[in-house]
Amino acid sequence: MKHDFGSSRWRRSPSPRAAFGVASVLVVARASLAAPREAPQAAATSGARPESAPPGAVVVPAPGSAELLARLRARVAQPGGLTSTDVGRRAVVTSTEDRSREADVASAGAEVLRADVGYYPRLTVTARYTRQSPITPPSLGLVAVPVDQTVPPRTPVTNVVAFPLSFPVVLDNYMLQANVVVPLSDYFLRIGQTRAAALSNQEASAITREATRRTVATQAKLLYYTWARNLMQEAVTEQSVEQARWHLELTRAGRDAGRTPDVEVVRAESALASAELLNQRTNNAAIAAEERLRTVLHDSSGARYRIGEDLLTPLPSAPVEGAAVLYAEALRKRPEMRAFARSDAALRAQRTATESTGLPRLDAFGNGYVANPNPRIFPQREEWKATWDVGVQLAWSPNDLGGSDASTRSLDAARKKLDAERAAVKDTLRDEISDALVATKEADEEAESAGRGLSAAEESYRVRRDLYELGRATQVELVDAETDVLRARLEMIQARVDARVARVRLEHAVGRDAAP
Repeated sequence: MKHDFGSSRWRRSPSPRAAFGVASVLVVARASLAAPREAPQAAATSGARPESAPPGAVVVPAPGSAELLARLRARVAQPGGLTSTDVGRRAVVTSTEDRSREADVASAGAEVLRADVGYYPRLTVTARYTRQSPITPPSLGLVAVPVDQTVPPRTPVTNVVAFPLSFPVVLDNYMLQANVVVPLSDYFLRIGQTRAAALSNQEASAITREATRRTVATQAKLLYYTWARNLMQEAVTEQSVEQARWHLELTRAGRDAGRTPDVEVVRAESALASAELLNQRTNNAAIAAEERLRTVLHDSSGARYRIGEDLLTPLPSAPVEGAAVLYAEALRKRPEMRAFARSDAALRAQRTATESTGLPRLDAFGNGYVANPNPRIFPQREEWKATWDVGVQLAWSPNDLGGSDASTRSLDAARKKLDAERAAVKDTLRDEISDALVATKEADEEAESAGRGLSAAEESYRVRRDLYELGRATQVELVDAETDVLRARLEMIQARVDARVARVRLEHAVGRDAAP
């Protein structure tokens, strides 16, 4: 049993693609802001014309945080959209792994039925026909028979005839036999233990299926948040494109006024191309994440997904216990640990049943015969006769003792392997809980820090914009402030999604998640 949720690659929720996106946004913005400090002092706000623009030119105002927030709001909390709970449930319902585990449970149930059959006496019905080869009828000599059957008793017989005495030979033999064997010793030494082992295996299979369903649901939820993060990052890159276009308009206006060199226009055009490329990559990442989500859900409809959760609303800080408390809770609640316990119980019961194989076997039996001729009837006659017999049999074979010892050693080895696997899972579980606990705390701190950073960036941008409108700030300072707002908003998105991802991981690690 492998568990990847506690591995280090999940510790920091920002993916390499997300990190690249943040860096690219900043590079694009900074590159487009590289105008000289002597840039025009007039702000292009509310359709105003900057001082460097030619007469009659109107420059569209730069997109701000309000526009970005509107873009993000349009992508989340959509009616009929997907939620992580819906994704987890649908992934489990359509999971091929779950169907495989369901078949394992059914197979284990069949073994329980097989063990129940062992309680029934074994009944065997046999029908047999035998054709024997002809032989010379055996003779016992001659028998004298009086000719006159009317001679009075005790009267000397003088007129007799001698006949040979022999028995008939029946060449066609028919027999119907019913045999019943009651395994007396097995009732005490084997059948009960075998059934207990089968029941434990069935319970272990059911618990393993539950663990699989939880894992499938958790993986689907993490994939859902990856897709949602990409979709929200797309809003940021779209706005970065508009920001780059706005910068290009400013530099073109400055060039037309003779205040900005052509190289700055080329630089702005390059920044716009980079922003458009980043936006296209982000769009492709969102599409790829949606296709992976569609594969997990086994959805062939082709309909575009929408985010049903309000990912912009911050989550309350999660009250988290210590790692030792959570680890003890996980040992009680994680289905994998319960499955180990049931599998160990099954192996112990199998070992007890196997040890009885080398002991003498006591059986009670009974037979019923209907034969023509019946071999117990003498002399043989061509007619159907019924007979029966009952008895008790005690049997023992030295070979069974050797086989029992080999099977017992095999089961002991299986238990040692199971113990080693359980210890490995415990170690993995401890690391998983530790990583999830750290990620949860970091996510809460990240959300708080991102909130403060966003407030500061927005306030800084407001001040710079006011100063810019008064001619007391440069374009570079204004765009720097706008870039800081974009970065802070992106970090806020990341923090909000990270908080939800961390809670999903922690609930799964501790075993608080329930199989859909």
